[in-house]
Amino acid sequence: MIKFIHAADLHLDSPFSGLKSLPKKIVEMIQQSTFQSLATIVYSAIHNQVDFVVFSGDIYDLEDRSVKAQVQFKKEMERLNKAKIPVYIIHGNHDFIGDEKLHLSLPENVKVFDASVETVRMTTKGGESVAVSGFSYGERWITERMITDYPKRHTQIDFHIGLLHGFQEGINSEHARYAPFTLDELKEKGYDYWALGHIHVRSKVSDFPLAYYPGNIQGRNKKETGEKGYLMVELKKNASAEIEFYSSASIVWEKVVVDAVKLNDMDAIYKLIQESLPSIESAQFHYLISLELQVSEDIKDTLLKKISQDQFIEAHHFFEDAQFIWIANYKVSQIKSNHNDSDLQSLFPEAFQEVLSELSEEEGFNELTTDFFDQSKFSRILEERSVTYREEMIREALSELRNQSI
Repeated sequence: MIKFIHAADLHLDSPFSGLKSLPKKIVEMIQQSTFQSLATIVYSAIHNQVDFVVFSGDIYDLEDRSVKAQVQFKKEMERLNKAKIPVYIIHGNHDFIGDEKLHLSLPENVKVFDASVETVRMTTKGGESVAVSGFSYGERWITERMITDYPKRHTQIDFHIGLLHGFQEGINSEHARYAPFTLDELKEKGYDYWALGHIHVRSKVSDFPLAYYPGNIQGRNKKETGEKGYLMVELKKNASAEIEFYSSASIVWEKVVVDAVKLNDMDAIYKLIQESLPSIESAQFHYLISLELQVSEDIKDTLLKKISQDQFIEAHHFFEDAQFIWIANYKVSQIKSNHNDSDLQSLFPEAFQEVLSELSEEEGFNELTTDFFDQSKFSRILEERSVTYREEMIREALSELRNQSI
C-alpha cells in the first residue's frame, strides 16, 4: 500500500478579485490564506506519514513568482525534507518554468519535472516501487497533446502515477484547453492514478483508471465557491483505493440567493437575509459572501432605495475575534410579474430564441463582442471570453431586458 497527497493549483500569493473596502485585518488574513492552506497540507503530510506529495501545476499564480511566494514554498518544502517526504512537482500555464535564474532553489527531496515528459522511480519506506511520470510547462500556451508522450505503465513497478496539468476534452469548463486529453488516452497508459491539475472544481474524472482533479486549495473569487483543499490517496495492490477530500482553505466563498419577492418591509427583508447567511455560532470557516437579494418589481421606490444602500448590507457584516462573515458582492434583482407580457420574448418568441441560441454559441458571442475585447480601451480589464463568462453576460442581459418596459 502507498499513501500520498495530491494537490494542485495552489496559486500562491494570488490576489483575490472582486473585493473592496475591507478592514485591514481581513485583508491581511486574505493575503496569507494561500500560504496557510499550503502549511495545512504540509502538516497533514507529516502527521499522516505519507509516502510522498504531488503538486500538479500552478504552484505560483504568475510566471515571475513573487519572492514572498518562493520563500514560503521553499520553507514548507524544507519541512517535508526534514520529515524525509519526497515531493513531485509539475508547473502549469500560470507558473511555467521560465528563467531559472529568477527562481530560488528547492531542497533535495523535491523533484521538479522538466518541459518534456519524463519518468522517475522511487521506493517507499514500505518497500513498494513507484514510477511517477509528468512534465512542466515550458511556456504559457501548451496546446499540444502531451498525453501522447507519456510512456505505458512500467511493468517492473508496483504503482505508476501520472501528473498532468491539462484539460479533459468533453467537459464544460471555463478553463483554457491546455494540454488536452481524453479519458481513453488516460486508460491507454494503464496507470494506477492520474493526479490532474488545471480545473479549479474538485471532480472525479474516472474510476478506471483512477483520475481526479482536486480543485484549487483556496477559493480566490466569487466563482470559486465552497470548500477547497486536497486529496489523501491510498492505493493498494489488488484492492479498492481510498481517496478522501480534506479542506485546507480557511476562507470560503459562498453564493447566497435570498428570495424576498413577497416581502414589502425592510425589517422582514433584514431578518430573512440574516437567516440565509452562515450561522456565526457554527461557522467553521471565514466566509466571503456573494449575495443576491430578489425583490418584487412592484416594490416601493423608497424601500428599494433603503435596501440598496451600502449601510443596509454593512449591517450584515460580522467580524469579531478573528472570525468574519463578509458580504463581498451585493446585488438587488427586481423580479418581473408574470402578468406583464409586453416584453421582447413574448412579442417575438421565435426571433428572440434564435438570437439567444446564436449568442449562446462561442462563435456568435465572440463575433458580437470583438470590438470590446480587441479594440476597446478597457480590453485589459475584461475577463477572458470563457464559457462561464459568456453565460454570465447573457444572464445579465436577459435580466436587464426583462426589467425594461416597452
